[in-house]
Amino acid sequence: MKSLIAKAFILLTCATMLSCNSKKQSIDNNADKTFSNFEGVFLDAYWKQHPSAAIAVGYGHYYEDLVIPDSTSFAGNIAFSNQWLDSLNKININQLDVNNQISFKIIKNQLESDIWYTSVFKQQEWDASIYNIASDCDNIISQPYAPLNEKLLILTKHIEHADEYYRAAFKMLHKPTKEHIAMAIGQNLGGLSVFGKALTDSIHASKLTEAEKKQLQLNIDKTVKAINGYVDALKALTTTKGVEYRDFRIGKKLFSEKFGYDLVTDFTPEQLYKNAISDKKLYTEKMYRIAGSIWDKYYQGQPQPKDSMQLIQRVLDKIQLQHVQPKDYFNYLSNQVHRLKKFIVEKDLFDFDTVTPPIKVRMMPEYARGFSLASADFTPPYLKQGSTYFNIDDLTAYDPKKAESALREYNDYSSQILAIHEAVPGHCVQGIYNNKKSPDVIRSVFQNGAMIEGWAVYTEEMMVENGWDNHSPEMEMILYKWKLRELANVIIDYDIQCLNKSKAEINHILINECFQTEAQAAEKYNRATVSQVQLCSYYAGSTAIKSLREEYKKKMGKDYSLKDFHEKFLSYGSSPVKYIRECMLK
Repeated sequence: MKSLIAKAFILLTCATMLSCNSKKQSIDNNADKTFSNFEGVFLDAYWKQHPSAAIAVGYGHYYEDLVIPDSTSFAGNIAFSNQWLDSLNKININQLDVNNQISFKIIKNQLESDIWYTSVFKQQEWDASIYNIASDCDNIISQPYAPLNEKLLILTKHIEHADEYYRAAFKMLHKPTKEHIAMAIGQNLGGLSVFGKALTDSIHASKLTEAEKKQLQLNIDKTVKAINGYVDALKALTTTKGVEYRDFRIGKKLFSEKFGYDLVTDFTPEQLYKNAISDKKLYTEKMYRIAGSIWDKYYQGQPQPKDSMQLIQRVLDKIQLQHVQPKDYFNYLSNQVHRLKKFIVEKDLFDFDTVTPPIKVRMMPEYARGFSLASADFTPPYLKQGSTYFNIDDLTAYDPKKAESALREYNDYSSQILAIHEAVPGHCVQGIYNNKKSPDVIRSVFQNGAMIEGWAVYTEEMMVENGWDNHSPEMEMILYKWKLRELANVIIDYDIQCLNKSKAEINHILINECFQTEAQAAEKYNRATVSQVQLCSYYAGSTAIKSLREEYKKKMGKDYSLKDFHEKFLSYGSSPVKYIRECMLK
């Protein structure tokens, strides 16, 4: 690591060796070249220091390394980040072009965030769920970075010390939270499927020697035993008397700091919370007006309820009955994707045909089921070849009662919003642009969650604004129901983590004020106990994007077009919106 940093320092001196009489443009060009070289050396060093992160982004190197999560490795991570921050701060950001200034800020935030997470937040001491090697092992086998034989040999090395990994992980835990223990048990047990039949079939199909196959199987057996041992130790912890647990709530101070690092926004948590409460009232009033206007369509001759919330719920009850059968749901969502593509081209909202490879609609893989009805999968940033998938769960596998509940929530109108959010032009399109058009891999590998989730939320309203479903009142009403869910995310996140509100109070907000089902409320409350700040990313990002669009429109005047805004905005990759704003309004 020291040699890598030394190389970086040598590269950084290039800018200072220029003649005093050189023109400013020459200085700028050399500064950008220096930064570009610095970035390449830094990224390779970063992936070597964090091999699990390298696997996630498809880097293709250091996959065989499994970092043992002990105090030495965490101290090493802090030292690594501090040393690279020192190197980065020797670069004059003002001499860099706009794109490199964004990359500079992203690297700085990533390093500072890494230090904070380890030294202040100390998630490694109380979150048992962060210790799980199944996802990395699955990616080692499934990513197209090498032939099968090579990938299996890398896997052999990677899991060679799995027993040490899980022993160190359990030893690191100090006053863990019960909620994260429960999640760790479930996720690690689920991860055992990675080492099941599919992997066995791959080993049989390989051309490894018998000795290599034997060693791999020994390491697999050792890994499975280590995972089960970790799960058993966690279960025993929950039944042991006298164990001290940490409250899952992190409090205002840590929440505010995490908010800053994770979202990189100009909002404070308090501002976002206040705005969310105000907007919740606004969208509820919009839903009330629409419900009143279509009441007779569904309840002809019946008097409207005097209670506004009851009126909204009664109309929603009728809209939610409009849905397909479980056996038809996959085809219904697939057809929506085709309709959305056609709509985008007709409305000229993106350079869709020229930039995007096909988005493949597929049945959700079994290992990914149980969390959402639909999702998006992308090619990792370093692996330019691959497919973008819109995954749809198999509702025929649900019991009839669960399937009916899911279909009422994701009815004909809500499913269209779901397809917009997850597929086109939401996550799938943004993910493709991120890999294809981003000028710097930094934006692709250190992605900003508020920009990503904010974009998907922004597209919901943008598509309806531009005439999706011909401005039907039902579509607009369901859109506003989605908006209430987005706003409730912020409100309950802050209420739980900072204001210590009870589960009963949270359920009242979700069910009685935001029209969510009891099942949805239970899932959302559980999510808010094992995560912090992430629920704020949707509203923070979408609000910032809409604000930027209005500012950009004023700046461009008669030359403004929505397509131009979308293309330019997405060209900056998954950067924080505040950085994109600085560039687009400069």
